[in-house]
Amino acid sequence: IMEELGGDANFLDRFLAQHVAFGYFALIVALYLLNPVEAYNLNQDVEEHAAATYDSYLKENAEKLKLLPAPQAAIDYYVDGDMYMFDEFQTSCEMRRPVIENLYDVFVAIRDDELAHVKTMEMLQTELDVTSIHDGECEVDIF
Repeated sequence: IMEELGGDANFLDRFLAQHVAFGYFALIVALYLLNPVEAYNLNQDVEEHAAATYDSYLKENAEKLKLLPAPQAAIDYYVDGDMYMFDEFQTSCEMRRPVIENLYDVFVAIRDDELAHVKTMEMLQTELDVTSIHDGECEVDIF
């Protein structure tokens, strides 16, 4: 989504983003080997910060974002894509289907994804049996 919005236009931005992401991954793997709960806790902190950042951005730019079209990558992911894996990695029985009509909706969906990640990180610090819509434990009315 960010690439479609021009986030990949600058080589230095791409280079730094990719290498910082790899460094963070290595840090989390090392931390997980030492203390899995702390690794999940750090990820939870990062996800909470991301959600708060997206929320602030939405509040500050709501009018502008509602006038801009949604990138095709967001429509492909949230609307037209294979939702099996999207559902499979939810930590509750609640089905989430974001409505994507403009760029504001895209950022709302991304913020909500970050909040779902927070729930997942919280759960993984206390239990390893996560619920899936596809495991038969949820009562879901699709239609």
